[in-house]
Amino acid sequence: MTISQTWLKAIRLRTLPLAAAVILLPSGLLALQNLVRVPVVLHALFTAFLLQILSNLANDYGDAVSGADRNRIGPVRMVASGQISPIAMRTAIIMTAALALISGILLILPLAEADGTLAEADGTLAAADGTLAESNGANLTFWVWLAIGLSAVIAAIRYTVGANPYGYRSLGEVAVVVFFGPVAYAGMLTLHGLSMSAMDWAPAIGTGLLAASVLNLNNLRDREQDAQAAKITLAVRLGNHKALLFQTALVAVALIGLIGYAWFRSVPLLWGWSLMAVAYSSLLRKIWQVHEPAAYDAFLKPTALYLFVMALMPWLLYWRIINS
Repeated sequence: MTISQTWLKAIRLRTLPLAAAVILLPSGLLALQNLVRVPVVLHALFTAFLLQILSNLANDYGDAVSGADRNRIGPVRMVASGQISPIAMRTAIIMTAALALISGILLILPLAEADGTLAEADGTLAAADGTLAESNGANLTFWVWLAIGLSAVIAAIRYTVGANPYGYRSLGEVAVVVFFGPVAYAGMLTLHGLSMSAMDWAPAIGTGLLAASVLNLNNLRDREQDAQAAKITLAVRLGNHKALLFQTALVAVALIGLIGYAWFRSVPLLWGWSLMAVAYSSLLRKIWQVHEPAAYDAFLKPTALYLFVMALMPWLLYWRIINS
């Protein structure tokens, strides 16, 4: 295996559609409302990819150092197998974290700029005061999202790296729901000058729950080995049967939220997402029939790709509308 192939294995390209989905879904819904800005979406996708790659590299390193990869069932990890040295992986983690942070800052930088609309009115003191208030509000928004961005970088690393990684304390799914759900969704709206409505919380949380279902399935596969390595994931804590119930709940609640949103906003999208609900149901039935933990691995890809397909559907509708 060449060096480039080794690093591609470490990056784990198969995880990138999941990162793309959490950007494409909210931006696709904006596209259906003719509110989307494609350059912003592309920049957000690039940043999301960097964060996902950072998480993958940190996970490879952290599990190798802790010994959690010693008897791993899934794909071979690069540090644990000796194909990438711990020093080289640490360097890659630092570089990727820096790139993700720089990309994120450039993405949210326009939030720090007041639009100066009031300043163009008549130059009165009231207009000046209004501009100052608007500027302060814009600056606050920028700093809030900078803090959230820093938290995302830290969370990507601390999942398995450090003295007390939260992924070893059954908090991985919580972090995925938060960052892949409401944070990504609200971030996309904020970058378009919008704020979350009450109805937006349904697809926001739904996206996070479906993303968390991928992690839970991964942890179901590795449950026995993780328990031996003292990596107490939620699957380890719950046991196989309850973790399967949790998997079902994640998918069911997510789909209810997403389909409920489409019911009120887009009838064509409702039909598309309803078909995906049928596909998810079929997938869940097969997952429940698994007897050997290693067999869960075959369902990781479709679980992630189904969310990616759901995220593409608003864009397909948008493309059809603008070309009709």
